[in-house]
Amino acid sequence: MTQIVALVSRHASLQRELPDPHHLLLTGVRWGALEEFPTPAYWMQQALRRRLDRLDSPDRPHAAWPTASGRTLAEEVGASLLGGPGIPAAVGLAAFARIRERGAFVQPGVCERTLGAWLGEPLEVEGKSLAFRFAAQKARHLAAVMPALLSAPDFEGGQDVRNWLMALPGVGPKTASAIVRGWSASEEIALLDVHLLRVGQVIGLFSRKLTVERHYLEAEARLLKLCAAMALRASELEAVVASEMSRSPATARFLVDHLKATEPGAKPSVPAAASTKSRSTREPEQIALVFTA
Repeated sequence: MTQIVALVSRHASLQRELPDPHHLLLTGVRWGALEEFPTPAYWMQQALRRRLDRLDSPDRPHAAWPTASGRTLAEEVGASLLGGPGIPAAVGLAAFARIRERGAFVQPGVCERTLGAWLGEPLEVEGKSLAFRFAAQKARHLAAVMPALLSAPDFEGGQDVRNWLMALPGVGPKTASAIVRGWSASEEIALLDVHLLRVGQVIGLFSRKLTVERHYLEAEARLLKLCAAMALRASELEAVVASEMSRSPATARFLVDHLKATEPGAKPSVPAAASTKSRSTREPEQIALVFTA
């Protein structure tokens, strides 16, 4: 029996027919029921709702996916490298603006010492004068990649750019993928995180042994196949999963608990059978899961 997604907003309505919950989407992955978290059918409904919500938001472009940043590739890499753990976003952006204003992303030959001196000057952030804590380290990273960035070749697509970036010092697949998405809005790559990984493991998309750090490209290939089978862009699935997890930390913990409870040899501590009751009427610990990996 098919399932019907029917959504109505102020400016539009949408109806989509999905296959039976037991229908295979990919090998080992079933569609699942619309009301059951975290099945593909559940995420499809959330993604379609997001499309309508964006149409209802006057301050957003009428599209369901992001646009490119408008920066050059060198600038996009620089912005990424100047941020990261321990650096508030506003501080990283101020450091990036400083380096860009001084011409580091257009003129060759800016050395580590010069970059370090620029980043060592106090930054004006929200009316306060702040020091950039990692000036020497970030200057070293930028100096190592800038010569290649200023002579970058032409690229055929997002994965081509990402593979080239991964050859640069200190740029791994996760960072490279984020750079490509920000620069070009490419849907040929995916932005994987621990939440997407856990969702994929629960529904049977990923092996329990797979990690983002060690198996990024393998996981990305599987996720992109899932998105293609669902007729969604990777950015749409990423967005709805991220939104769900940020709104409900208890839900994120539930995924962790479920994966622990369903490890081979582990005694289940949460229900794994499907329920017809709406997820919105239950506490996170009562969420029923359709799939077990």
